[in-house]
Amino acid sequence: MKQSIKNYIIFLLLFFTLLPFVTLKIFAYPRILADLKTVIMDNLEVIGNKQAELVSTWMHERMKDALVISNGPFMADSVNTAKGSHDYNSFLHYLKMIVAEYGYMGAFVINGKGIVAVATIEESVGRDLSEKDYFKHAMGGRTSATSIIPSDIPLMNEFDNKELGLPTMIVSTPLMNEDGETTGVVALRVHVGTMSNMMHSQKFGKTGESYLVSKDGYMLSESRFTGHLKTLGKVRTRSALELKLINPTTGKLTYGASQCVAGKDGSNSTGYEDYNGISVLGVWRWLPEYNWGVITEIDLGEAYGAAHNLKYIVTALILAILIPIVFIAYVLGGRLSAPIIKLKEVTERMATGDLTQRVKIKRSDEIGMLATSINSMAISLEEKTKETIQSEKRYRELFNSINDGIYQCEPDAEGVFTWVNIAFAEMFGCKSPDEMIGTKVRDIYVNPDDRKTLIEKLENEGISWNFESLCKKKNGAHFNTERTSKMIRDDAGTPVRIDGIIRDTTRRKRLENELRESEEHKRDLLDSLKEGIYQCEPGVEGVFTWVNQAGAEMFGYKSPEEMVGTKVEDIYVDPDNRKTLVEKLEKEGVCRHFKSFCKKKNGSHFYIERTSHLIRDESGKSVRIEGIIRDITKQKKQDDELRKSEKHKRQLLNSLKEGIYQCEPGVEGAFTWVNQACAEMFGYGSPEEMIGTKAKDIYVDPDDRIKLVELLEKDGICRHFESFCKRKIGAHFYIERTSHLIRDEDGKPVRIEGVIRDTTERKRMKDELRESEKQKRQL
Repeated sequence: MKQSIKNYIIFLLLFFTLLPFVTLKIFAYPRILADLKTVIMDNLEVIGNKQAELVSTWMHERMKDALVISNGPFMADSVNTAKGSHDYNSFLHYLKMIVAEYGYMGAFVINGKGIVAVATIEESVGRDLSEKDYFKHAMGGRTSATSIIPSDIPLMNEFDNKELGLPTMIVSTPLMNEDGETTGVVALRVHVGTMSNMMHSQKFGKTGESYLVSKDGYMLSESRFTGHLKTLGKVRTRSALELKLINPTTGKLTYGASQCVAGKDGSNSTGYEDYNGISVLGVWRWLPEYNWGVITEIDLGEAYGAAHNLKYIVTALILAILIPIVFIAYVLGGRLSAPIIKLKEVTERMATGDLTQRVKIKRSDEIGMLATSINSMAISLEEKTKETIQSEKRYRELFNSINDGIYQCEPDAEGVFTWVNIAFAEMFGCKSPDEMIGTKVRDIYVNPDDRKTLIEKLENEGISWNFESLCKKKNGAHFNTERTSKMIRDDAGTPVRIDGIIRDTTRRKRLENELRESEEHKRDLLDSLKEGIYQCEPGVEGVFTWVNQAGAEMFGYKSPEEMVGTKVEDIYVDPDNRKTLVEKLEKEGVCRHFKSFCKKKNGSHFYIERTSHLIRDESGKSVRIEGIIRDITKQKKQDDELRKSEKHKRQLLNSLKEGIYQCEPGVEGAFTWVNQACAEMFGYGSPEEMIGTKAKDIYVDPDDRIKLVELLEKDGICRHFESFCKRKIGAHFYIERTSHLIRDEDGKPVRIEGVIRDTTERKRMKDELRESEKQKRQL
């Protein structure tokens, strides 16, 4: 028997020591290599797909930017503006703001004849772009993007020098007037370096890289290894548009590039030579809408190097371990086999419950220590058994002191209570736990099916939290309960009992019902309002959690339930409006009269004005946004019509020969508006040049201004007021004016308006006539 155990131990030691290494070499290594290939290629596929999605998403955002600009207020008028005019400067400022905010190299507006009307790069104004494909596409109603091409004008490169032929890309979209007619084109010049940085955002390994390829096989984005390529002499300045993806061995396009430009999506896990002649793994995706390909590659040596080294390491380990293990196994087998039988016999007796058994083995090695540990364990278990009995008694007393009901019962639907604490018994109208033990559990439910539902939940999930049911006391009185129950199973997985805690929730249930009725009344009141009332999650990505009926109808939904759950940012025509609102709320807590251009469920656009509050919890954490929304589309339309009417009036006034002006009230008031005739009358080249000058400075005698203001404050109007004035250059002349003092609803002066005529010639003729009459009288 001892010899058999010894041999068995020796065999097991040898077998289990060498088994992992042999298995690793014979079975696991090929599988590891295959799995490694799969993992690497899966990761490469994920990165390649993600890069393709990033490029597509990035391009869609650029086109979306162009559309947002073309839909900007009054952009349709930019094609007809004259360089140097006030409107031209306004449009130029708007385009420069877009370029600075979104990181473009430039933006420009082309009129219907193909001539650049407004441009952030001044040299572009006046250029004829009528033969450019992007102009023709946009005039045909298409929003499109060119491929990455050399610039035809000097642009600032990465070295802060102007360079002709710098890689760039143009995104263009039609510009339409109010009648839906295409009047011109809005174009954005994209910085290709931004796309290159995006391609480098997904880093994997030391040799991995992603890049764009054109249909002609040229690299369109910058390589991670441009510096190395310059050293090799493959490129002069940059990779984009300079490096053609040629296999140096075959002189043809690399395998990945040739497959990609052929319009095929795919991958290669066996390896092919890249443009440096290095074996790589690759994944490629063709983007037909841009005629671009996205290629992701990593060196074969870096990808599979660890797996190839593993084979040699395992073989060396097997040879190095085999001889020592044989000797150790033989020695250990002899020492371990003798005492094992003794240990087995004693432990079997202990397993039957006889904890008085002791192992009589006196050795100083691990076997002796094991014997001593077993003896100590037996003594400890004997003591623990006694402590357990006492501990159970203490726990029962503790449970009886708790206000919540605690129970144990049998696990089936017909089960009975096996133990309850005092609070549980009193909750159900019993004088003591003993009175309740043995009663059927299902008899405490008003609806016996509740017991069945609870049992099914416990069998499926093992635990049930906050299970609510209507129960009955011993005297038949009903009350609400909430319980947490757990199914206890033995080692074989068989249910042995149910433990649980139960609470009387009758009072809480009544309060919840009263609160619910109050909430419903409040909701009914809010639904009766004409304004839209809403609640939504904080943050840019938040969704609507509640809206009233008016709010739902305002956005084209039949009911609030249909709108709840939609993303708040989706109601904006420009999603950045949501970001602006959230930032203001995070900073100030409230935002009043916030106006934005929104869209209904059916896609139609309209203007809204809202007042919103950010609600925080006690710790200051944002929990929701509440607000009121009003549809101001009609008001906005009226404002636009008023603005157009004002513009028409200004144009009409500028056509008059008489000087028309508006200025601030009071002696120190400045000119706020003048027509062209008024500006020229006082020696200014344009109305803008005169606006802001003080009205009293045009008088030779400043007291004339004081006199005029006093007359206006007294009578409200002053006709045929004559004064001696001076031009910008200092020349004096006579004028005659009629002026009105305009007051607001409260009677406060807000401005002075008037008409001015140059009466110098008439004054001269009167003086000559007067002198002639005087001479006649003297004769």
